[in-house]
Amino acid sequence: MSAFQNAMKSAMNKEKNDKMRSMRAVAKDAWKHKSREIACVGSTITDEAKFLGLVKKASDEAEKMNSATRNAKINATMAADPPTGRKGANASANHWAWAVVDSWYMSGGSQERILGAEHGGIKGNLQSGSQAHLWEGGQQSFPKMLFGDEIHIVELLPYATEGPAAPLRCHVHTVSLSRDPDYEAVSYVWGDPKQTTGVEIDGRDVQISMNLATLLQRIRHSNKKRDIWADQICIDQGNVDEKTAQVHMMGDVYSKCRQCLIWMGEIPESIPASDVEAAIHLLKFMAAPENIHAPSCLTSNDEFRKVFKVLCEIHPHRNSWWSRIWTVQEVILPRKKTIIWGPQELPWELLSKAMYTWTTRYIPHLKDVLLDQDIKEMNVLSSNVVWINDGRNSDLPSILAVKWRGRKATYSCDKVFGLRGLIRHETELEFTKLCTCESSAADVYSAFTLDAIIAKNSLQPLVLDPRLKDDIATEYVPRWAMDLKERFLSADILFYKVWTNDNYDACNGRALDQSLLRSTVMEQAGSTHILGVSGVKVDKVQIISPEQCAVPDSDLKVSERLQAWYKLAVANRLESLSTSLRPETQEEFCRLVVGDILESRGNEASYLMPTKEVLEHVWRFVTEGKQKPGEIWIKQWHMPGQLFNQVFFLTASGMMGLGPWDTRVGDEVWILNGANNPFVIRPRHHLDTDDGFDFVGCAYVQGIMFGEWLQQRMLSPKKVYLH
Repeated sequence: MSAFQNAMKSAMNKEKNDKMRSMRAVAKDAWKHKSREIACVGSTITDEAKFLGLVKKASDEAEKMNSATRNAKINATMAADPPTGRKGANASANHWAWAVVDSWYMSGGSQERILGAEHGGIKGNLQSGSQAHLWEGGQQSFPKMLFGDEIHIVELLPYATEGPAAPLRCHVHTVSLSRDPDYEAVSYVWGDPKQTTGVEIDGRDVQISMNLATLLQRIRHSNKKRDIWADQICIDQGNVDEKTAQVHMMGDVYSKCRQCLIWMGEIPESIPASDVEAAIHLLKFMAAPENIHAPSCLTSNDEFRKVFKVLCEIHPHRNSWWSRIWTVQEVILPRKKTIIWGPQELPWELLSKAMYTWTTRYIPHLKDVLLDQDIKEMNVLSSNVVWINDGRNSDLPSILAVKWRGRKATYSCDKVFGLRGLIRHETELEFTKLCTCESSAADVYSAFTLDAIIAKNSLQPLVLDPRLKDDIATEYVPRWAMDLKERFLSADILFYKVWTNDNYDACNGRALDQSLLRSTVMEQAGSTHILGVSGVKVDKVQIISPEQCAVPDSDLKVSERLQAWYKLAVANRLESLSTSLRPETQEEFCRLVVGDILESRGNEASYLMPTKEVLEHVWRFVTEGKQKPGEIWIKQWHMPGQLFNQVFFLTASGMMGLGPWDTRVGDEVWILNGANNPFVIRPRHHLDTDDGFDFVGCAYVQGIMFGEWLQQRMLSPKKVYLH
């Protein structure tokens, strides 16, 4: 946490939350102007902390006054200490501190009149003698800063008598989101940064991407302007402070727009218009098969293949719009969305209803013409649409991040920033919100993981995100933090991890110590790279299987790997414990294979313990690689989720467990407070510390997953610091 943020936190600690945010924003804007040498602050303000200290003093004094006394004080201060010189450069620090306080009260907390010109404020002085917007050298430059919830809006001017091919011309103006402005937002892919073209904005030429220019050409009206929000134009891309603030507001921008225009690109010239119409007819039929006559393409495989090929132009496998992280919240948040596909405009509801029919109803006409590959392609499209339509269900930060981690981002930090609008407003993200567009991916990922832990009030986020191998992991990301680098993780395996974590209780209900999380950050001068937690040591890893289980794999290969694990257990457990101390090794091993937990038939929210009969079927699979048809534990997500990239280990006391791919002899198994799963962690002996550990990952240890191990012991938790 910077000196500026610490000072503001101290200065505002007597204000309500909404006032604190507003006052902080005003003071930050004031300091921003000063640092750019275009503000009205004199040499008496030498650093942020001193300026914010003056704001605190003025704020505390104003808080004790009634409105009449406060206004008199403000007027007296302004009159006795007016700004002089060009843009008030000689005004004292006291003048500007009271200007900040005055602006908050004058705005009623909405910041609509922040630092207004009537008091010689920064906003008014900044605009004096300058254009409202300045565009130089093809790049945006906004001498008028955005305040509070203000955003820029592009007025896309009509092409009028010049025709659709006329050059793009725009004006830009500023609106406040709190006033419910009427505008449309666009969702598109920037495209190749080398392919740009010019657009005239307020009389000056500005370079934008070809893809955005093509979209603007498509949606421009002939005889009336169109108010649009497009990030390339509406955010000053060269202003880090503005870009950061606007990125954090992106959720509100898309939530409040009248509609979102989703640009799927141009239709290839090689596709006849009749085929496009046939593809749209197919979607309409799928959306309402009882009301729309069956399209002619369903009469033969060849005809269907031709039309389906056209539809694939907007399919996730062919259209990059589906692959970008920013388009997730851009399509989920708006109340209304329209797909723009070349000259075609399709309501999102059309695609949504068509995919709903596909997943819930039997359509006889389709059955006769679909090939297996067609079915797979349709399933991919429908799953993407379903996830988007279900996106307003406010998943926890950890679930959101893992759910959408397969999306691409030009900048790694956008894997977090691009999802902020989908997180519940009551989830504060106290550490993530301090990150800027210049923060490193390591800083953003660790801050976000810490916020995700606090939001869940458990260490669940550490369970959901298996660590990447060091040679492909994002540089400097702490081992415990969620590394959101793009990679495939089966939705079935993700579901398994969430489901089992919700049903295990290794910590026996011991609560997460959030104060330790926060105090660790303070001890590290604001760094979120070390995780402070508490827990108890269970045992030390003593023996490890040579290879991990590469699930998914053939039943026979998985069976062979399990047999090798079992032989390792039998050969070594006899040396570490008496057979009278534990259940039969065979039964215990079978329980480990299925996680000692089964889904209750017809009720995914509950679970069952494996019965003797189930364990017999598990043993048959271990020894022969044969499944009983319909057996519940062998379903697609259960056993792969349990064994995915795991190594088998034995502890010093003979416990059997599964751990991450890089578990080593000498690693320790711990149960941490607020964690339903145990973890493998590695002592940092080389640093001469007894409380520092490298995080290895989530583990499964037979016999401790339901709190039974802790119930039999009276152990006090110890603080540990994970790296």
